[in-house]
Amino acid sequence: MEYNYESQKENIEEAIKDLKDTDSIVFSADITNEEALVFQSLKEKHGKRLICPEAKAYQDFLKAYSSSSGYHLFKGDLDVLTTSEVVISFGVWFQDGSTESTALVRKMLDEKKTKFVYMHPIEDATLQTSITQFIKYEVGSEEGVAALLAHTLLEDKELPKEIEDILEDLDIGYLSAESNVGEEELESMYGLINRESTTSLIIGSDVYTHPKAEQIAKLIALLEQYAGVNILCLPPAQNALGVALICELDDVAQGRSFSYKSCKEGTYVNVDKCVYINDDMQPSDIDGLNSIANTLGLHAKNLIDYSDRLPQDKGFKLLSHDDLKKPCMYRLMPQEQIRDFTLDEIDDLPVYDGAVIYTYKVEKPIAEERVIEDVLSGSKQFAMATKLQDGDVISFEIEGVNFVRVFKIDTYMKGVVALNPTFDIKLSASLLSSYRFSRLAFEKINNQKIGNNDE
Repeated sequence: MEYNYESQKENIEEAIKDLKDTDSIVFSADITNEEALVFQSLKEKHGKRLICPEAKAYQDFLKAYSSSSGYHLFKGDLDVLTTSEVVISFGVWFQDGSTESTALVRKMLDEKKTKFVYMHPIEDATLQTSITQFIKYEVGSEEGVAALLAHTLLEDKELPKEIEDILEDLDIGYLSAESNVGEEELESMYGLINRESTTSLIIGSDVYTHPKAEQIAKLIALLEQYAGVNILCLPPAQNALGVALICELDDVAQGRSFSYKSCKEGTYVNVDKCVYINDDMQPSDIDGLNSIANTLGLHAKNLIDYSDRLPQDKGFKLLSHDDLKKPCMYRLMPQEQIRDFTLDEIDDLPVYDGAVIYTYKVEKPIAEERVIEDVLSGSKQFAMATKLQDGDVISFEIEGVNFVRVFKIDTYMKGVVALNPTFDIKLSASLLSSYRFSRLAFEKINNQKIGNNDE
């Protein structure tokens, strides 16, 4: 059952009944903070399961991060990023259209001409004029890369003995070899940083869905705490940060599910932890919010009536009517919490042999909706490895989602990772919560199997 407020105004009573009777509410991370608040109340009062795959992986990452940092949020902000002499990105694909945060950071990098270290398994041709150093690591080796970053950036810092012992026990030679990140590359990166310089580290969506995401989060948080690095964990969707802070999300749906599409009434939280409102929304236009809040017996006349119920222990504040006129009503401040740091021993790093694809979301212009074909882009090396020719139509499956793509050779690309831009991921829980890189087992449309089918 799907509920879209705009298309079902005449069926509100029926939709509300469905919401009451459902066991699991499925939604994307573009809902507002106030909608998230209503859903959390439904969970607390009626035991509803809340399913938002984009925000769940991010929420788990932030929880692990806070257990290491001692704060409920990362401390980094855009003001410090814009003044940083060195910016490092880790697990960020700058062509990703899932959130405005990526484009915002990209614009800043282009304008400021800072020293930029780009760390990713795929070379990005669109960043050529911005990059100072490209560190290419192997697909799946993010845990090892995070450990190498921690070892490099904390080497000359005063640390508690427990942290020193962890870093000393790392097998740097093994991690460097298996991740394909040379120790000389790390030294080169470290050479860009001096004692007076400000360094920022941007973490992206690749990391949140990695099988060892929580371990990676703890390692990265050490850089904030002991190296003074300005760290920004880019939200994977418009309001993933707000949803992650407000809702207690579940892993899987159970029983009867209800798919909800946002009415877009309320506030959001961006990567700068800024709470803001839709530009085209009037504070009194809350019919959509009221329609779902009725399930709790709530009815309000103004947005503030909902916004003032947002959890203050997560950094949200009470609003005045004047606040609603501000582009940024206020910023969430990281709040101290009990630090509970533990780190597992780093296991053998995974190996992704053969052809691999990288799936990410791009925005599809409405005007081009009918003319854009679904393309899988790969290098000549990828084509040789898979025996594909330019123009071949292929099909493959990722986490239960079937894709049909036209293969195109991109002469600017290198390596054996192909790009699988996706216009409409929708609410596929398995796809949204899975690691973005996938080993391939795919077929040509004539059923000739190619790729990694033999593995």
